[in-house]
Amino acid sequence: MEFEFFKERRVVIVIAILSILLISFGGMKLLGNLKSEIKKPPIEKAKRYVLAKKVKYTVTSSNITASGRVESQDFFDISAEVQGKILNGNVNLKKGAAFKKGELLIQINNKEYVLSLNAHKSRFLNSVANLLPDFKIDYPNSYQNWQKFFSDIDINKNLPNLPEIKSEQEKIYLASRNILSDFYTIKAEEERLRKYSLTAPFSGSFSEVYLRVGSIANPGSKIATIISTDKLELEVPVNENEAKWVKKGDLVNISDGNNKEKWKGYVARKSNFVDPKTQTITVFVSINSNYTTELYKGVYLNAEFPGMSIAKTMEIPRNAVFNNNEVFFVQDSLLMKAEIKIHKINENTLIFSGLPEGTDLVVEPLINASENMKVSIIRSK
Repeated sequence: MEFEFFKERRVVIVIAILSILLISFGGMKLLGNLKSEIKKPPIEKAKRYVLAKKVKYTVTSSNITASGRVESQDFFDISAEVQGKILNGNVNLKKGAAFKKGELLIQINNKEYVLSLNAHKSRFLNSVANLLPDFKIDYPNSYQNWQKFFSDIDINKNLPNLPEIKSEQEKIYLASRNILSDFYTIKAEEERLRKYSLTAPFSGSFSEVYLRVGSIANPGSKIATIISTDKLELEVPVNENEAKWVKKGDLVNISDGNNKEKWKGYVARKSNFVDPKTQTITVFVSINSNYTTELYKGVYLNAEFPGMSIAKTMEIPRNAVFNNNEVFFVQDSLLMKAEIKIHKINENTLIFSGLPEGTDLVVEPLINASENMKVSIIRSK
């Protein structure tokens, strides 16, 4: 009995194991069939979006901007025309020293020359005194004039004008006494005396000093260089292609590098040649003198010239153009290339024409883009 019990038990276990195996095999096959029936979803390509704008032509205005250096409109060298020791004037003869118009800049020792001139005047005064008795008898109509001329002569002042000569005989008489030649010799010496004193022709400062106080100046010696601080101008090199739009008399907006200080000016002149090194044309901008912020020679400023107007054009960012004059546009959701005509290049933009109006023009730089690439448009304002 016990043997039969164990035999039946083994049969049950074997049947149970076989049932489990069959069920597992059936389940695996069923799952395998289900897996083969599941279809993988298609992989969609990522869309490429581009910023585009409809081409529409109008009259485009564009200002011309450039920077330049402030220079003085009036500057020149002071050279000695006479010989003598340089003395102190009303202004320190030092580089950078400022002065006002009419101030005595340089005085050259003239004591010896003044004494010589006074001696000549004394001799001339004596000559005039000797002719007065003859004038009273022979030329009574002119006597009073010459008497007054004699009385007005002051050795320490310039000679007064000669009286009017009323007859040919009177002229011959004066010439024979050397009155006329002596008079004009003294007038020439008086004019030369002026050259010992050099006064400021404008308000400004010394930009260079070559001879100091105490030095001996000779005729032709360069003493100093002076510049005007009242009249300043901005020398602006402008690109050759843009300079043609700048006209004499145009108003100009001037500012410093930080755009904090601003001035007004106008185009005074424009050079008629191109600098071979920079391929630019220099425009000279006169700066209005009624500014409150002090300007200095040598400082760099920015100049904005009035805009030029170009009909039937459009303005786009410079980085939208590649290969000098090519752009992308979108047609039927595909990228296409086209060439444009560039009229003017600004700092960040350019002005062009050459595409049909209504074209969807790409206005941003594209990386790894090519023709016939499928894209979607994002509209630019």
